[in-house]
Amino acid sequence: MNHDKLSAVTLMLLILLMLYPAMATGALRCGTALIDRDAWPYEVEKQCGKPDYIAIYPTASVPGLGIVQTEEHWFYNDGPQRFIRKLTFRNGKLTNIESLGYGFHPPSRPHCSPSTLRHITNEYELIARCGEPVSKRVEWRSPITRKRTETWQVLQPVFVQEWLYDFSSNQFRQVVTIENGRIVGVESRPNK
Repeated sequence: MNHDKLSAVTLMLLILLMLYPAMATGALRCGTALIDRDAWPYEVEKQCGKPDYIAIYPTASVPGLGIVQTEEHWFYNDGPQRFIRKLTFRNGKLTNIESLGYGFHPPSRPHCSPSTLRHITNEYELIARCGEPVSKRVEWRSPITRKRTETWQVLQPVFVQEWLYDFSSNQFRQVVTIENGRIVGVESRPNK
């Protein structure tokens, strides 16, 4: 092996070794800090800065009491060279860290079209690219009951939002369906 190839291989191994602790534990690297699961929102914001977008979802409600538990999704978008990171907090504790694909440069003023909607994957990107919808519907839906091999799976109600976008009088309105922060469908609706 020549010297250049050896140097490139050594460099790749060093990079993988540096990234391994974060990949193995599900930790988040913000600059030189490593944020682990169970961190408080305050600790994350102190190390990583203010998130680009926060979405708050109810996750449990009790008849007569209302919402008793919430989940926060924090989105960090560091531009097109890095992945968008979604952090999930339940009851004030970091419980999940996800990568959502490459980030983007948010437009200074949201501009959207029906074709743009078909390429968006999450609520943050929808807000950043298209702005607020003209109307929203929110509901809980029961998942379909399925029997796994030996046991019944645990059923959790799904928090579903439908957002209506009205682009102009000569185009159909668009209804975007969001389940737990992910875009799961876009359909056209005739103007009335």
